[in-house]
Amino acid sequence: MTFGNLCRLAIFRNFGVDSVEMPEMPTTICHNYPCTLVFTHAMISLSLVFTGINLLGAAQGFFLSLMLALLKRGNRQANRILAALVFVISVALASTLLLYPAVYTAVPYLIRISDPMRLLFAPLIFLYVVSLTGGQVNKRSLLHFTPFALYVLYLIPTFYVLPFAERISFITEAQAGKSFSYNVYLVARALYFVLYLGLSFRVLRQYSSRIQDLFSSVERINFSWLRNVLVAMAIWWVPQFITTLSPFFGYLNLPVVNMIIGFLGALWMYLLGYVAFLKADPFVNVTSPIVPMSATQAAQLAAQHEQYEQHERAILNISRQGFDARESASVSPESAILLEQFKLFMETEKPFLDSELNLQKLSEQIGVPAYRLSQMMNSHLHQNFFDVINQYRVEEWKRLMSEGPTSGTIQELAFQVGFNSKSSFNTAFKKHTGRTPSEYRAELRAV
Repeated sequence: MTFGNLCRLAIFRNFGVDSVEMPEMPTTICHNYPCTLVFTHAMISLSLVFTGINLLGAAQGFFLSLMLALLKRGNRQANRILAALVFVISVALASTLLLYPAVYTAVPYLIRISDPMRLLFAPLIFLYVVSLTGGQVNKRSLLHFTPFALYVLYLIPTFYVLPFAERISFITEAQAGKSFSYNVYLVARALYFVLYLGLSFRVLRQYSSRIQDLFSSVERINFSWLRNVLVAMAIWWVPQFITTLSPFFGYLNLPVVNMIIGFLGALWMYLLGYVAFLKADPFVNVTSPIVPMSATQAAQLAAQHEQYEQHERAILNISRQGFDARESASVSPESAILLEQFKLFMETEKPFLDSELNLQKLSEQIGVPAYRLSQMMNSHLHQNFFDVINQYRVEEWKRLMSEGPTSGTIQELAFQVGFNSKSSFNTAFKKHTGRTPSEYRAELRAV
């Protein structure tokens, strides 16, 4: 018996199974018996540890899903979708116990009972991102669960009605990597997940573009935390996909490996769930009498603005004119007049000093519809609202710095001209000048 099979047999016996068919697997045989025994006990201990962690994680996940479902703060629809996601992940974690023969032979009716639920991970993540960023999640969104429904309908006549002995035989072969059709399914499921993860990143990118057309400060509303969580999920997916491919190359997946991957998935679930729970509150700046807009409100406003702009385009029938809206605006005398009006207002009234300035607020101050302002910036200035306003702030900071010694630091002056964080100021300054604020100040002092 090979060393790897000896380890597996020891783990199985630890759960009360005296004998199982042990498929051969390529591995190095350890001729030192004490070394083999020590390593075998280590494998058993590691397996037990991750089993306990996964079960504990599943229990906490059920509690977290309940908290999210009952949460009344923030985007309630997104909270409920996330609650469903955490719930199905918790079920998947609990089902890792079925990897052991002593368990699935005792309760064979539970074999593959959670298998279809893994097809819910990807669409639920996607719909959560869509809902959180102000998109529409309605009855039509149920179409995203079609693969789940079809897989359930497939398993009912082909697996769930089978005798228990055949079910046990299947999972034994699957764990040994001998079920080619199931291995193909696992690869397809992994690629299916990648597809939805890519769509989620695309939704976030589109949302980021929308809010930059509406807001001058986006740090509190750009869902950067969600992007980081999705990146963590993408990183976690890599070893999982490698493990999924391993049977095609003659390598056998030990249950403990799957449990480690499940443990990493549990960590990701907690990261997403608890961060989302904390972020559900509107962002309130207690040091200021002004209450900034929450991320949920910003997403709703961005979605409303996009719908309104589409409505205006339909009324103007721009798409049937044979030319682009920007080109039409560039030749319009009214647009040129609006540009001069905008520049005069910005130079005299300096509305950009308001760190909470947005397109709607500026349009009300100037007395011009928001969509016309946005169109003018895109066509004449070739920038979105976010970049235009921050460029004015950068120029104001440079003016204050060039007037002579000031009592404020670089960061204090940045706050004075409308920026609300050091990082956003540094990013904007570098983008518009090609230098850092410190380099610019050093150049001024050298003159």
